[in-house]
Amino acid sequence: MSETDNKEQSTLQAFRKELKDALQKPKKSKIPLFIAALAALLSIISLADTEMDKIAMSAHIESANKFAYFQAKNIRQTDSKIAAQMFEKLEEPTLAAYWKEKATRYTAEKSEIIKDARAQQKIRENALSKGEYYKVGVTLLQIAIVMASASIVVGGGSLFAISMILTLVSLVYSVNGSFLFYDIPTNPSGIIDWGRGMLQLLQKSMA
Repeated sequence: MSETDNKEQSTLQAFRKELKDALQKPKKSKIPLFIAALAALLSIISLADTEMDKIAMSAHIESANKFAYFQAKNIRQTDSKIAAQMFEKLEEPTLAAYWKEKATRYTAEKSEIIKDARAQQKIRENALSKGEYYKVGVTLLQIAIVMASASIVVGGGSLFAISMILTLVSLVYSVNGSFLFYDIPTNPSGIIDWGRGMLQLLQKSMA
């Protein structure tokens, strides 16, 4: 190989190296922006999770109060029935009718109270269900941020790829937490099994 060819080969290799570096630098520079976006997303999902906890706690307290009120009304209804029976035996029809009317009113009030209490229970259960999905989303995002940060130091593309996958799964859980489209497992073993099933389904669809 001539000296000219060697120079051309060296120049071509240098150009390839510069081009490779130029292509890699923007990718590395985008990782901090990606991490910043993840941090912002983490704040939003964490806020939604906190709000669900507040709603669940408020509904739980309200439901407990309603059931306590129901018990109080039940006691008063029982007392009214006993009073009505007593005045019937004493042949006091006016007083007996009065206490019977009160017992009937307590029955109607109890129906409304128990209805409200069960409605609050549904609100609590709904908020808890959403909160579970948000908590998984928050945890996955935290891991994704760690992986993306580690990819800057280590320079491993696989770590960044894992970070992106975790981000996508986190978004799936968070969106599902908002709308409750599907019954997705939230315990670690269930998440792993669900992930394996989704991967197998994706492989079959691509086959």
